[in-house]
Amino acid sequence: MNININLKGRFKDTLKLPDPYPVEIEDGSDIQELLNLLCQKTGCSVDTFFTKDMRLKPNAAVTINGRFIIHLKWLQTPLSEGDNITIFTLHCGG
Repeated sequence: MNININLKGRFKDTLKLPDPYPVEIEDGSDIQELLNLLCQKTGCSVDTFFTKDMRLKPNAAVTINGRFIIHLKWLQTPLSEGDNITIFTLHCGG
């Protein structure tokens, strides 16, 4: 199946991919598999996205069709044909 990825912030700088970046991924794949595939394709380390225990880093945010994966099934959120994924760095301040 085909999906589109948009990278923002440090992820765009690190992975150096165009926006949108089309990806072909196996049917039944989820967000975790997609992030692993991006690391394989670009040669970046999995610690770009994941902590040592393979959780999403706290400053990383992922949306699927505009919805944060925190409100879905986190890294196990399934992907569907034509999904639009955005990966960006969380910022806060006051």
